[in-house]
This record gives sequence, structure tokens and C-alpha cells, in this order.
Amino acid sequence: MSGGLALAGLGGLSLLLGPDGLRDAYGQIKCGALPDPPESTPGSRQSGTMDGRRVVIGLPPGARGRLPVVILLQDTGGDALTPFGLYAVDRYLAAGGARFAVASVDDWPSADLGGALLPYLYGCGLDVRRIGLLGWAAGGAGALRIAAGLGKERVAAVGASAPAVTAGQAPLGELLDIPVWLDCGDRDSWAPQTETMLKGLRALGATAEGGIAGGCHDPAYHRRVLPDQLNFLARHMGA
Repeated sequence: MSGGLALAGLGGLSLLLGPDGLRDAYGQIKCGALPDPPESTPGSRQSGTMDGRRVVIGLPPGARGRLPVVILLQDTGGDALTPFGLYAVDRYLAAGGARFAVASVDDWPSADLGGALLPYLYGCGLDVRRIGLLGWAAGGAGALRIAAGLGKERVAAVGASAPAVTAGQAPLGELLDIPVWLDCGDRDSWAPQTETMLKGLRALGATAEGGIAGGCHDPAYHRRVLPDQLNFLARHMGA
């Protein structure tokens, strides 16, 4: 389609949708629509309270015994249900066949993840000797920071999608012995920093996977890359 035809089409569309509807429609064209989650039936989900915060745990179908766990860190404004409601992580977990649980907590930045959440998850029947971490945006920055703090003895792998942190502020030196996944949409303002972090980790000999793909800083992009993220975590967690 030529530029003139594209503009004409959008002009006609604006008559039907109005300014707000046109912005939404253009965002869909530019960034992509939110993909439908897999039709797979997720495993059981349980919810409890730790230090006054809600904790939500999703298990893969047919879960038995003490499974390893991936802790999910949502972006600013999300809560413990965001990974399940917005990203449908339990459906992707079921579709991929990974044998680990996923867990999230309200207001994770102020929660004591190492001293309170891990013992809580152990009490829920999970194996917390070596965990996985996965976060989106601010949660991605938090996942990198927490992985660096806990170290390779406690963290099997960490994933961060569009982590909201500059390459100069990220704890890259402390992540060299931990497999790291980094990704970002090419229309996301954090893409250059993410690419710089990936190049830096690889230059230092770290296991660093992921990359920059088509997309924006939105749930549509994050949901599209979720299967690759979960597969990465499963491989490095032996799950």
C-alpha cells in the first residue's frame, strides 16, 4: 500500500472511529494485537497471604512432588494476578510442557523475597533451592537486580523483558555465572539499552539469550515472547 493510500485509509477510518479510536487502531497496526493465549487447560492455581501480601501460585497440569519455581515480577501498577490475567502465563506454561511452578506477589519491590517469600513457597510444597526469575519492564529490572543479589547458588536462570534499567546501572558483572534472557520490542525506548546489555554479557562470555524483535512496550509484545522465555527458563532449570 502506498503512503497516500495508507493516509487516505486512515483518514476514512478516523471518520468512523474518531480521534481516540484512530489512535487505538493505529497502535494495533504499528505494534500488533494482543495474541490469543493457547487453548491448553492450565494446572491448578492457589492463592495465599505472606506478610499481608497476596501470593498467587500456578502449577503445571498434573503437578506432583516438589517442583522448582519461577518468581514473576510484574511492571509498575500490576499485582499478583497480572501475570495470570494479563499474560495468561499459566496457559503458556501448560502449552509448553515445562515442569515448574510460577509464583507472583503483590507489591514485590517492598517484599522480602529471599527472607520471606522463598520460605513461604517452600511451605507451599515447592522446591526453592534454585529458583528462576522473570520480569517485565520495571519487573525485568528487578529480576536482574534480585538475581545478582542472590547469586548463582540460588538462581538457576533469569529473564527480563524490556527491563527498565540502563546498561550502566544494570548489575551485569554479578550476572556472568547466571544464564540470562533479555528481550525488547524494536519500537520500545528500552531497546538500545537492552541490546547493549546483551552485547556486553556475551562479550564477557556469559550465557545471554534473547534479542530485539518487532513490537512495542505493551502486553501484546510481552505475551508474544512469553513462550520463548518459558522455554529458556525450563532448559536452564532442568524442568
